[in-house]
Amino acid sequence: MNIDMFKRLAVLTAVFGALIAWGGYTSEIALDRKDGIYRSGETAVCTVRLFKDGQPLAGEKVRLSTKWEGKLVKTEDIVADGKPMTVSYTTEQPGWVYFGVQVLGKDGKPVNANSSKSALMRRFKPTTAAEIGAMFDVEKIRYTVEPPADFDEFWAKRLAEVAAQELEPKLTELKSGVQGIKLFAVELSCPRGIKATGYLAYPENAAPKSLPACLSYLSWTNSDASRGGAIVNAKRGAVAFSATWHGLPVGKDAKYYEGILKKRVNGGMTGITDRDTWIMGEISFRVLCELKFLKSLPEWNGKDLISIGGSLGGAQSTTAAALDKDVTLALVNVPCFCEFDGAAVGRKGSIPRRSGSKTPEALKAQSYFDCAHLARTIKCDIFVCTGFADEGCPPSCVYAFYNAIPEGTNKVISTNPKTGHYGTTANVGGNARVEAFFKEAKIGAVPSEVR
Repeated sequence: MNIDMFKRLAVLTAVFGALIAWGGYTSEIALDRKDGIYRSGETAVCTVRLFKDGQPLAGEKVRLSTKWEGKLVKTEDIVADGKPMTVSYTTEQPGWVYFGVQVLGKDGKPVNANSSKSALMRRFKPTTAAEIGAMFDVEKIRYTVEPPADFDEFWAKRLAEVAAQELEPKLTELKSGVQGIKLFAVELSCPRGIKATGYLAYPENAAPKSLPACLSYLSWTNSDASRGGAIVNAKRGAVAFSATWHGLPVGKDAKYYEGILKKRVNGGMTGITDRDTWIMGEISFRVLCELKFLKSLPEWNGKDLISIGGSLGGAQSTTAAALDKDVTLALVNVPCFCEFDGAAVGRKGSIPRRSGSKTPEALKAQSYFDCAHLARTIKCDIFVCTGFADEGCPPSCVYAFYNAIPEGTNKVISTNPKTGHYGTTANVGGNARVEAFFKEAKIGAVPSEVR
């Protein structure tokens, strides 16, 4: 093939790529304040413009929706004329406003118009053509529901159970596919017959007490743990563990996990009225035993212990930071389990939100695992993130958790008005902190700009 043919092929490829990008609906959406953070009494103004096949949308009906703390407060249906559309919201109280945009078909129903790069966003919010959120008086957002009177006693008992537990680790060596990296499937015994499972990876021939440890957690997905995640962190120079949240054996196909978890977990409802039987409460035992296991490995340097997770993994990372004094750095991304009783403070609150999940008995059981309560004991460096378009784990709930972390703790929050859940919100500060950590000899020598 001569060079002219290469040039023609490149042009055709670029044109074809552009046509793919232009197919369907795209959008431009912004607030009058870039960071999306306002004071009470101010007005958040959202401007949106939609496109179809790369051209300004005209002649189709568009629905603009406004939600305050998850509740729909206003809708407006207008015919697009190719020009920017605006919607605004003013409030006198701290909290979260969400603006959503949909395109309506001839039958008046929203059509699939989500062009997000995230497959999960397209799957779970297919009719969302554009979205953005704003926050008011973020520093004043507090979870005023008190923890149970025996909250500290409850966790002291669980910590004692973990301390007394023989982990009986079962390690099965696997092929990592990466030269110089060892990989194992792991099963641990936890209190009350609970199992913890995941993948362990570390550089082969690592000297004793030479490596930081990194524990990463799975979000609420019916899937295997990420062996690739463990390998990546091992390549960085860590003894790394990638954990399942459910304790099932690793290495199975998707149908295996889907089949078991759908029935066993029932959307997080199994045992939800009892703190000792709630199936999601079992996760804390797994987190604590996984940390205990990592700290027992001869390669761990005894001083650097990193915890990373998003969504349900964010709740697990919070549990680690709050309950294990050896954790030195935690990344908590778009965490769930913040403010289970959100209704008591005028907010949407945490999942699960199924019928029966917010009875007095269920709320009392869940309260022992609420990140907004656990936050009170966090002393390690912690980096949190939230997106203001996150309707799954609302940003106001995340701020309630963040604001509960004690003053004096090194804490940083990264935010983005345009991003939501499903991996679309980046922990900018936390990611920079971790990259700097591994770059600077893996011993905590971190440039001041990311401290």
